[in-house]
Amino acid sequence: MQFLHPGFLYGLSALAIPVIIHLFNFRRYKTVYFSNIKFLREVKEETTSRNKIKHLLVLASRMLAITFLVLAFAQPYLPNKKNQIASGRKSVGIYIDNSFSMNAMSGGRSLFDQAKIASKEIAKDYSADDQFQLLTNDFEGKHQRLVSKQEFMAMVDELEISPAVRTLPEITKRQKDALSRENSNSEIAYLLSDFQKNMGEMVLDSSVSYNLIPFTADAQENIYIDTCWFNEPVQLIEQQSQLIVRLTNSGDKKVENNRLALKLNGQTKTMADFSIDAGSSVNDTIGFVLNKPGWNKAELSIQDYPITYDDNYFLSFNAIEKIKVLAINEGHPNIFLDALFKNQTEFDYNTISVGSFDPQVLQDKQLIIFDNLKTIPSTLTAATNAYLSSGGAVAVFPSDKCETEAYNRFLNNMQANSITGFSEQAQDLAGINLQQNIFKDVFEKVPQNMNLPQAKKYYTFSHSTASNEEAILTLKDGSSFFSRYPYQSGSLYVSAVPLDKNFSDLPVHAIFVPMLYKMAVSNIKQSNISYFIGDKTRIEVTAPKIAADKVYKMKGQNVEFIPEQFAVGNKILLGLGGQIKKAGFYTIGTENSDSAQLLALNFDRRESDLTFLTADQLKEKYPQKNVSVVNTAHTDIAGIVKELDRGTSLWKLCIILVLLFFAFEIAMLRFWKV
Repeated sequence: MQFLHPGFLYGLSALAIPVIIHLFNFRRYKTVYFSNIKFLREVKEETTSRNKIKHLLVLASRMLAITFLVLAFAQPYLPNKKNQIASGRKSVGIYIDNSFSMNAMSGGRSLFDQAKIASKEIAKDYSADDQFQLLTNDFEGKHQRLVSKQEFMAMVDELEISPAVRTLPEITKRQKDALSRENSNSEIAYLLSDFQKNMGEMVLDSSVSYNLIPFTADAQENIYIDTCWFNEPVQLIEQQSQLIVRLTNSGDKKVENNRLALKLNGQTKTMADFSIDAGSSVNDTIGFVLNKPGWNKAELSIQDYPITYDDNYFLSFNAIEKIKVLAINEGHPNIFLDALFKNQTEFDYNTISVGSFDPQVLQDKQLIIFDNLKTIPSTLTAATNAYLSSGGAVAVFPSDKCETEAYNRFLNNMQANSITGFSEQAQDLAGINLQQNIFKDVFEKVPQNMNLPQAKKYYTFSHSTASNEEAILTLKDGSSFFSRYPYQSGSLYVSAVPLDKNFSDLPVHAIFVPMLYKMAVSNIKQSNISYFIGDKTRIEVTAPKIAADKVYKMKGQNVEFIPEQFAVGNKILLGLGGQIKKAGFYTIGTENSDSAQLLALNFDRRESDLTFLTADQLKEKYPQKNVSVVNTAHTDIAGIVKELDRGTSLWKLCIILVLLFFAFEIAMLRFWKV
């Protein structure tokens, strides 16, 4: 046992006062006349013995009352052996969770307000010399330094709920960085949060005393729009689009007959009813037809209460009129390409002769096909190089009588493998590279004995590790049949056979259609349909021929700012830096630009998962000696802090004992008649 104010122990000298009083009894004696002296002697002997016991008990009760009164002023306590903190100046870090989940109610007050009050009570218990760090999910610069108690109190009053979401490793690291900057005798960290299970695990430092204070809300139900994606790789106008929406119920009750609505460019497009079992997710599909080319705004919404911040989901996408495909041939159309592209409404398919080639025709095309060309002239090579550098896609199907030297100049210029020969030995294909982007999502299930194309005659290629070849279709001897070569920002596809049934049955095989289709649509640059506020993912903006001095601006929701910008080739990566606080639509573009990109930002859905760690679960998860977990449901915060800081205080017990001993004395004097 130790004392907070040991100087008061000198007050124990007051114990001499009741002793002196009891040693000198100043009461006056009265003479009482009795007829029988013998009887008087017997009475005197009996009362003197009882009176002596009574006086000793009164003396003891008075001395004990004075003793415990002095001890109460000295404030004794039992040191906390698990969390002993050195005396002297302290650095105290207090993290207040200001995420959306802290808006939940408990006892008529939000958890966030309770955490703010608790943080002030914690600070009050420390001395004026101690310094404090306030930390929230916003990770503001002003919260990275240590301040006085008074300034800390003022900063707590300014706190508001934020859409930012942080993990426990990020929080504890940030606290440690700030606390270690000052010279102090001890580093103490408090974490006031609802401790959602998806916050991760703390990264502990042995030099810091951690105090976890979980806040528990009243039982709540919540359904929310988790995410969404399109079933099609590209959105075309006048074509049916299917938007798949994932809805989640994080509560423990089934939700029935709720309604999902879709607004497209401000107009309600469709509605659908849905039901979700407790603790599960469902995928719902909404179909609609686009009629506006360019950027489109879409908003999904449901009805849910009391948690409403995740009831809306914003998305933006760029719709195109048609997929533009160009075939360059020797003047003779290819029946297989015509059958695939010519009469399809979603394709804008054109052919030109290599003799009348103009480099301008490559602009704004999604796919260029070299259709059985005998040679590749230098003008076509140079134009293709520029087209691939800007992110285009080119598919090369060589002629049966191609000029190998001209082809190899072209292939070497694009850093692809060269043609080394021609084989007339028929071979079956060994397999399909399902991890390659072209076939990645084509097959739901691949049969074990899948019927694959056969190569009757084919060109052979060299094998160079410097070419970065991605084999898509390979022959049984390991030779390349159809490969992709990444070049700059584009993709070069090279076939070992012409589009001719005399060389291979690829043009009439079932995989030919999805292969050409995916080659065309995969080259369409589609940005993410939505981003989460606070996500560290950088936003990519394609900006060919961009000047180095151009500056991008972000506008929307009564906010305008210049984001962080990083140039990578012909792309610009933008960082929002936590400057956006409200979900909705925003535009990114340069000054006086007509091609601004539309962004949709949503609140982080991690806050929608209402599963939390209880005080008992936290104790089990963090059994370390420098970690203490407080159950706020059973103890007041002020008492918690004192117990964590100094141990178990005993001054209240001393006051109770003082009152008990005084009561005992009064009872004896009043009811014990001698």
